[in-house]
This record gives sequence, C-alpha cells and structure tokens, in this order.
Amino acid sequence: MAVRIFLIFFRVGAFTFGGGIAMISMLRHELIVGKGWTNDDDFAEDFALATSVPGAWVVNFALIHGYRLRGVWGAALAFLGVVLPSFVVIVVIAAFFFPWFNHPFAAAFLRGAAASVAGLLAHTAFTMSKPVLRKSLYLAAAVAAAALALIPSLNPILALLIVSAIVFFLLINSKKLRKKYVEDGQ
Repeated sequence: MAVRIFLIFFRVGAFTFGGGIAMISMLRHELIVGKGWTNDDDFAEDFALATSVPGAWVVNFALIHGYRLRGVWGAALAFLGVVLPSFVVIVVIAAFFFPWFNHPFAAAFLRGAAASVAGLLAHTAFTMSKPVLRKSLYLAAAVAAAALALIPSLNPILALLIVSAIVFFLLINSKKLRKKYVEDGQ
C-alpha cells in the first residue's frame, strides 16, 4: 500500500495543472472513487485541516492523509509523491524551456490549461459542496457568503469571517437551546 500511496500522490502532482486547488478534484477521485481508501467526510475533514494550517494546502493534505493511511511512512511517501513532480518540472523548465514561454504555441497551451483548471475548480466546488449543503443552515451560509462576496467594496475574507461567525453563534445557541429543552423535560 505504501508504494501505491506514493504513486497516487505522484500522479496527482504530475498531471494536475493550476496548483493546489486544482488538485482537489483529482485527489478526491483517486482516494474516494478510485481506491476507496477514504470517504467524503474524512476527505473533507482532512481538507479543512490542511487549509487551516500555514503552508501549501496540498502538501499539508498529503502529510495528513498519508499519515491517516499508513502512519509516518505514508505521510513521507505522500509528501514526496506530491512534491517531486513539481520540483522536477520546475528544474526542467528553468534549465531548458524558459526562453520559449513567449512562443505562440506555449501561450496557447497555457491558456487552454487555465480554462481546464476553471472547469476542474467548478467540478470540485460542486462535488465537495453536496454533502455540506444538505443542511439548511449551511446552505443559507453558502448563499449569504456568496452574496457578500459579490459586493465589490467588501473584502471576501471579511465576508467569510462574518458568515462563519454567524453560523458559529447559531450552532452554539442551537445546542444550548436543545440542551435547555431537554433539561426542562419538554
């Protein structure tokens, strides 16, 4: 299994254009659909943890998920697998292809890759939001965050913080209300 962990993360690192966020869809497909090594809830939990700590989220995710699968060796192999392709590509590009970036074929390829990344991001947003948006509170929070993010003068981070704080306080209060309701014997 350890070699397969390396190969999966290597393949994701090698064949994904657009950086970390574009890798979510491919990682989800490989780990949940392809191998069945995890489920949507654990994947979302690892993704949330990976994005909440400093550093590149995909490296954090590889470490977290590799550790979940095979301990320290799994974490090390997942890390190497996801980082090694980018390292090799950057070295090769720097050594041989840097003068060709302004060539029309290279520019056309990069524009096509950018369009593909946009499609992957839309697919990822759709597939990862399905389990979360089944609850009405989370659906309302997503709509509110999207509405606030569309206000040009409002910083998107501020919109996210506002909606997160509201949902947090609603959840805290709903738990307190449920507890009070049970204690009162009603």
